[in-house]
Amino acid sequence: MAKKQTNMIKYIVKRVLMMLPMLMIVLTLTFFLSRAMVINPFTNNLADYPDLLEMELERIGYYTPWYLQLGNYFLDFFTGNWGISNGIDTTGTPVLQIVSQVFPRTVELMIIPLILSPIIAVKLGLISSTHKDTRKDIAIRTVAILGAGFPVFWIGSIVKIIFGFLLPLFTLESLDFPTQKANSVGFALNIPDGAPTTGFRLIDCIIYNDQIFLWDTILHLILPALCVTFVSLATIARQTRSSMLDVLDQDYIRTARAKGVKESDVINKHALRNALLPVSNVIIGGTTTTLLGSFFIEVTFVYNGFGRTMVWAILGGDYLLINGLLVIGTIIILIGNLVTDVMYTIIDPRITYK
Repeated sequence: MAKKQTNMIKYIVKRVLMMLPMLMIVLTLTFFLSRAMVINPFTNNLADYPDLLEMELERIGYYTPWYLQLGNYFLDFFTGNWGISNGIDTTGTPVLQIVSQVFPRTVELMIIPLILSPIIAVKLGLISSTHKDTRKDIAIRTVAILGAGFPVFWIGSIVKIIFGFLLPLFTLESLDFPTQKANSVGFALNIPDGAPTTGFRLIDCIIYNDQIFLWDTILHLILPALCVTFVSLATIARQTRSSMLDVLDQDYIRTARAKGVKESDVINKHALRNALLPVSNVIIGGTTTTLLGSFFIEVTFVYNGFGRTMVWAILGGDYLLINGLLVIGTIIILIGNLVTDVMYTIIDPRITYK
């Protein structure tokens, strides 16, 4: 056991050291690709003012040799100077500040699907496999096919239409708050000037006891979270059903049943634990991409999270913001892959790393 733990620590250290050159490669690619963008906020906004355009290009070091620009790019990144957003944000907000604002919102949106999807999907897959070719199995497979077959933005649009007519509460039309004024992103959080915030709206409104903001935030989270949960559980449920059917045909399952082991113990203690090994790959691997947000869901529901910010940064040619979001996404993916490998050893003790 001690040797296994030592090997795991060595493996983690090795993987962390490997992240640095991979991050440098991503930074280099983002540097050159962003400079090759056809859309440029400087040339678009200042095209009619050539003198101002030249001054701005001089300020950002456009005429500096590329290798010096690349060196300054690396230096600015590791010192926290990621530049100023110039595309979608005309107020000149630092990129790092924008990222710190939108990423917590995506986490708030995706935390419910991350918790509910695996629990519901594994249960549905278990029921489907143990009731093969029955009505329950057919119903669950139909739901899974619908979730996997239809685009999430189409599902989101249908949900918006249905709930917009049947339950206007979700459109804020039935809310009557005379002291607040709603806008496209909901109500403003009422906090004292200069007071610290966590960046997570649910936590902030609880800390500062803002009930209006709490309900507004919850209402904006329910529908997109349900859509993401529905689409996510479809894939996990299908994988669980397939894995369970393979395991239930194994010899040790038949042996356990022949020995008189209770059917519930055969399913839960013998079959399900082994069937979850391939399913865990889908669950854990999907967690990383889920934390980066869904472009389609956030755009469909006009939710200002990580994904929607990336879309508008691309449309606006805000290459500094694009670079910041891409780098954050890369770091999350690298960390997620490391956590996935470590989790495999916890789920299956037979897996070891040298």
